[in-house]
Amino acid sequence: MNLFDAPNINILWGNLIVEELIRNGASYFIVSPGSRSTPLTVAIARYSQAQRRVFLDERGAAFHAIGYARATGKPAVLVSTSGSAAANYFPAVIEAATDNLPMIIISADRPPELRKTGANQTIDQVNLYGDYVRWKFDIPCPDEKISPTFVLTTIDQAVYRAKRSHGPVHLNCMFREPLAPTNSAITLGYTLPLKPWLNSGRAWTDYPIPMVMQTDDNIHEISAILNNTKRGILALGRLNTMAQIRGVEKFAHKLQFPIFADIRSGLRLGNTIDNQLFVTDIRLSDDRLETVIQIGDRILSKRFLEYLETHPPRYYIMITDSPSRHDPAHIVSHRIESNIEKLCESLLPLLAPNLSEDWQDKLWLKSLKIRETIDSYLTKDSTLNEMAIAHLVSQHIPADSGLFLANSMPIRDMDEYGIYGGNSVRIAANRGTSGIDGIIASAAGFCQGLNTPTTLLIGDLAFLHDLNSLSMVNSLNHPLWIIVINNNGGGIFSFLPIAKFNDVFENYFATPHNLQFDQAAKLFNLNYFSPPTPEEFVKDYQQAIASQTSAIIEVQTNRKQNQELHQELADKIREISWRF
Repeated sequence: MNLFDAPNINILWGNLIVEELIRNGASYFIVSPGSRSTPLTVAIARYSQAQRRVFLDERGAAFHAIGYARATGKPAVLVSTSGSAAANYFPAVIEAATDNLPMIIISADRPPELRKTGANQTIDQVNLYGDYVRWKFDIPCPDEKISPTFVLTTIDQAVYRAKRSHGPVHLNCMFREPLAPTNSAITLGYTLPLKPWLNSGRAWTDYPIPMVMQTDDNIHEISAILNNTKRGILALGRLNTMAQIRGVEKFAHKLQFPIFADIRSGLRLGNTIDNQLFVTDIRLSDDRLETVIQIGDRILSKRFLEYLETHPPRYYIMITDSPSRHDPAHIVSHRIESNIEKLCESLLPLLAPNLSEDWQDKLWLKSLKIRETIDSYLTKDSTLNEMAIAHLVSQHIPADSGLFLANSMPIRDMDEYGIYGGNSVRIAANRGTSGIDGIIASAAGFCQGLNTPTTLLIGDLAFLHDLNSLSMVNSLNHPLWIIVINNNGGGIFSFLPIAKFNDVFENYFATPHNLQFDQAAKLFNLNYFSPPTPEEFVKDYQQAIASQTSAIIEVQTNRKQNQELHQELADKIREISWRF
């Protein structure tokens, strides 16, 4: 496509925007159809280097961008028309902001003379997402009085802000008619300032991303704390890249602290660290911890966090690559923002761990006994319960594939009952706001970004909430295997105090829907399985994997029975804890 061979200035600016985004590495475009965004859509459609997806539902499109960012660390570019279309991005914008994920939103808008006039499909889009975006800019209508270099520098800044600030940015682009690529001559010479840029193949403004590092004094202070610790824990939260995972893996081997690894850390499935504890929520011991060093974002286990809140360590060192606080108990003593793998590398030669061997052995033995209890309980039961599903998926998921975990019970069950070791997989979940919206779309984006087959473990309410996004599944480059746990409502509410109030619980909290999902599979042309036993679940899951086609595997469970089984296993774990 000849960038400058544009029939009108709207199309030219659309070409410049798309070209500069691609030069900045933002080449994945998610478009929702609309009229006002025509100059952008035409450029995306005609540009061979653009990776493009078209989704009717803006809400699902934005969550698809969330999944893509989780897999790649890069921002997807969302393009919408004017009016309420861009408002449907808002839930995903909040997720991106609260979980530090890059995202670029380009909303088309009416020109200023039509704002607040009652013109059709016109709302106030200028500050649509409030403080949830890292940067926003209201791009004026294309005009020859404005240098075309303005377009390039604005795009360069937007991409930089999204990458540097790990969050969403919003460009609101006003367009006047004509929107389609109809002829309306551009003044000769208007594009002359762009000639050097066109020939360079580079972005107009180069924005190297700075690397945040700590001073030698800070590194020596942290190593001294670790080396003088007798009772210490290494807690691993979400790690975002393979470089971070490998860096933390080397650090953990050298430090030799007992490890509590969150399921999203990348160091649970496929684990190779010999000092990893086999549970994430045990009562540690009567001895107060001296030091907790946490690497990566938030730890999922509520019981682990409650333990630290009631038994605050002398030192709580938190290391992440973002400035977010993540300290709801207000017990962090050292908050370190840094390039994680480089900081781990800097600490390695300074580490000389001196842990109490008796304390460490006691903790290891306790975790081993609890793990044996969990594995025995889940393998002896012949029913296909929700804990067993997590256990079986972690055993049989293919190596080097993806695993996306929905909120509420699926992620908790995988964190507590998934195996340690097994195949190495990339794991993600939407824990920014921990909502159930957009999960199918996020898993589809994660699958697309990873460029590998992916398993989604999801509950029935989250599945219903995002049913539209099943339309994305068959257009993916790799299969998405959706395992739906259908307990006819919100299973997590059965674990809350409100469950004891029978007059309101069932209709207003559990919210039964009395639906099965075979017809949804049929509607969206997806293979469907409904296994009743653990053996048949494994068989169906393996059949879906072998076929390399997307599928829905629906498992019917009972909410009340599920709560009772969880409680029974929790009692057994508590009994083990009291013995040590």
